[in-house]
Amino acid sequence: MTKKKLSLLDAAWLMMETRETPMHVGGLNLFALPENAPDDYMERLFQSLLDVEALAPPFNQKIRSRVPGGLDAGWVEDTNFDIHYHVRHAALPRPGRVRELLALVSRLHAQRLDRSRPLWEFYLIEGLEGNRFACYSKFHHAMADGVAGTHMFQSRMARSANDMAPAPWSADWTERLPPRKKRSRVRTTFMEGLRGFGRGAGQLVQTMRQPKEGHATAIYRAPKTIFNTRVSGARRFASQSWPLSRIKAAAKKHDGTVNDIFLAMCAGAMRDYLLSQDALPEKPLVSQVPVALRSADQADDAGNAITAVQVSLATHIADPLERLRAIQESMLAVKTRLGAMKKVEINAFTTLSNLPLSLGQVTGISGRVNPMFNLVISNVPGSRETLYLHGAELLATYPVSLVWHGYPINITVLSYRDSLDFGIIACRNTLPHIQRILDYLEDALAALEA
Repeated sequence: MTKKKLSLLDAAWLMMETRETPMHVGGLNLFALPENAPDDYMERLFQSLLDVEALAPPFNQKIRSRVPGGLDAGWVEDTNFDIHYHVRHAALPRPGRVRELLALVSRLHAQRLDRSRPLWEFYLIEGLEGNRFACYSKFHHAMADGVAGTHMFQSRMARSANDMAPAPWSADWTERLPPRKKRSRVRTTFMEGLRGFGRGAGQLVQTMRQPKEGHATAIYRAPKTIFNTRVSGARRFASQSWPLSRIKAAAKKHDGTVNDIFLAMCAGAMRDYLLSQDALPEKPLVSQVPVALRSADQADDAGNAITAVQVSLATHIADPLERLRAIQESMLAVKTRLGAMKKVEINAFTTLSNLPLSLGQVTGISGRVNPMFNLVISNVPGSRETLYLHGAELLATYPVSLVWHGYPINITVLSYRDSLDFGIIACRNTLPHIQRILDYLEDALAALEA
């Protein structure tokens, strides 16, 4: 049985995983039932998801490791694959409000994936009010990062209500997806790789020594907050959508980007939330912001191809416009830093700069010492086209991410059609009332519009 070895970055997600910190990400999709759908529509849909003759990688692959901690971990085909274990049918209790749906997703997302099987699960959830149903999926971060996972599922959905496309995990998609362009491999010699790694390490040392100028963020200098404590295995999930037109208008008004306004919304929400808890630090919060390193022809690749930059949220500034300018200045500084580095240097910088995070999770010191950053805020691109599943229109798609010891809240946004769909995941026992953050996000956007 051939084993494809995991990269060091992919294996790190396995090594960091504990009962309190499951290392999977996922998504919650809301669908509209088709007009004149028969009474047995949901059962037919469920059967269509089960009736798969062969599976496409990586859905049929599981982890094999002989060394504790997973340093030698690799992917092998699961010859005893059971589709009924991975694809499940659930129903909401009456009255089937979004409140009940989010409570179910919170419970499901708190449960670890079984490492003796392929590391993904899919739930078809019926009984949602408003003639809707939902799908919740999760997959291990070692299997794919958020960008790759989103593309893996969305690229395998139909573009027409009349197209009864096969299940996303079906091998039939190998013929339906457009042929991938053959990439020419640039071979790197050992010495070239070593020099690139050395330059990446040098960039890290230079960044750490760099004096703080303006609002540029030096890494490892985040303040201690109520966010940065140990977490339990309990989760709470909150979600909401905002029209992309509002955010684009605010970006145009203030000569910024959609991502600038998104970060400013999160910054304003975090400031208001901490003020409500009487816990706003004097120093600005620092966000870890993942950045995808994939080209367009790499979107279907499994595994992880991301780096992460640290951006000041300027939460010590009361004025929303001044706060936005400070965030833009901080983001420009990290973009300039990345732009001056080659890919091999970025990979080295990413591995070394996040080594304290991995070691902190493995050794158990995270949440007990000063944090590297305060929270993770991520922006994932999604489809601009309307997508369908067995004739049902996809209405919204909310990302469900992960939390670590020391970092018990994560805000991720996914663009779909003409909206930005926000997903907030947090440790239920650490941070109270995270649903209020949705109101604070609206307040932050309205303040930039005013």
